[in-house]
Amino acid sequence: MTDDNEVAPGSNAGGHPLDRMLAHGFSVGPLAGKIPLTKHGLQDFTTNTNVIASWKRKFPGCNWGVTKLGVICLDVDPRNGGHVSALNLGPKDATLCVQTGGGGWHLYYRLPGLVRGKVQGIPGIDVKAGGTGYLVAPGSIHPDTGKPYRLHRDAPIADLPEHLRALIVQPAYTPPINTATPSSGDRWDGLVRSVQEAQPGNRNGVLFWAAARAAADSAPAAVYSALAAAAHEIGLGVHEIQQTIQSGQRKATS
Repeated sequence: MTDDNEVAPGSNAGGHPLDRMLAHGFSVGPLAGKIPLTKHGLQDFTTNTNVIASWKRKFPGCNWGVTKLGVICLDVDPRNGGHVSALNLGPKDATLCVQTGGGGWHLYYRLPGLVRGKVQGIPGIDVKAGGTGYLVAPGSIHPDTGKPYRLHRDAPIADLPEHLRALIVQPAYTPPINTATPSSGDRWDGLVRSVQEAQPGNRNGVLFWAAARAAADSAPAAVYSALAAAAHEIGLGVHEIQQTIQSGQRKATS
């Protein structure tokens, strides 16, 4: 059985897919591929129709990102071994669903709190949440495959199934016990090396920690570029890297 059969289509309402996401209460923002086009990225996402109309005029043909507080996305990526069948979803778990341009799935569920991470014991499925990240909206074009993101099921957003709640794993990182302060150059090298050595399931947490440490020590811009490059080397996506570093910087200054 294919994933296309596992996630059966529902009755889709008319209108542009982005309009449908707005109707579900998502804030949106313009993207170049998967990267925000506005100065403050995710912080600029909005439901204001006048602002959105101005973006459409300024960035004709752009992709769009979506985010919504209290809603998570189970991002199923078959290229990393992800399969919808592994989630053991039943008919009662049907929810808003997007087929990605990369051949995967975005399944949206309601879950309070700023959650992100992995689904424990299930490979190829990331957890992304409104408030800490965004997803590419249906109607957009995948920058690598050239294929569209499609609104597969236009349905009310369901609560996250109970059997999955305990499997949501938050990224975490415990700094080394040795807290001696090295020289400036060694300190930055150590942060970058921590990201380079981060393991799957902990990569976001390490990058967040490193960015927060760099911000707390007033690191120069080149350090964040090095952290981003290291994160890219270990397989994190561009928009994920950007948002994680920004979150770390905000944490250090809050």
